[in-house]
Amino acid sequence: MAFSYPEVGAVARGERPPGYEHFAHRATLGGSDHFATAVDDLLAWRMHSRSGVGVTPSAPEAAPGVVLVQRFRVGPVLLVAPVRILEVRVDADRAVLIYGTLRGHPEQGEEQFVIERHADGSVTLTISGFVRPAAWYARLAAPVSRYVQRLITRRYLRALRVRDPGSRR
Repeated sequence: MAFSYPEVGAVARGERPPGYEHFAHRATLGGSDHFATAVDDLLAWRMHSRSGVGVTPSAPEAAPGVVLVQRFRVGPVLLVAPVRILEVRVDADRAVLIYGTLRGHPEQGEEQFVIERHADGSVTLTISGFVRPAAWYARLAAPVSRYVQRLITRRYLRALRVRDPGSRR
């Protein structure tokens, strides 16, 4: 399956391609001791599944080249959104996952997830990237497409936050 946009790798290079909506959202996940759990949950697709996104990955953990087929409902419509992992980096205090859309995804572009442990002990998740409608129905209903993108991003940000021990994960 081919990428659905020509600027593959732009996020990793720090580029902001013209003609796309650029976004960045950040949330505090918890304290320093939550870093490893958050990274594991991101790389093992639990962030996605906890967000109400069905996931069918080609491998149990994120790695460059792995394909992730995401499924989610918008009202009665089931959307299928395939992506390919472009980059995974995990350091002592920072983890990065970047993926790009494949043909068949309703949008085109890249999304980057960065989990960081800061000097003050906080752990944050930043989701950033660039996107534009690809499918005819996404172009026709562009405001709805933007709303769905923001909704899922908010769910991703909540999915990695520290939970009470008794809560469902």
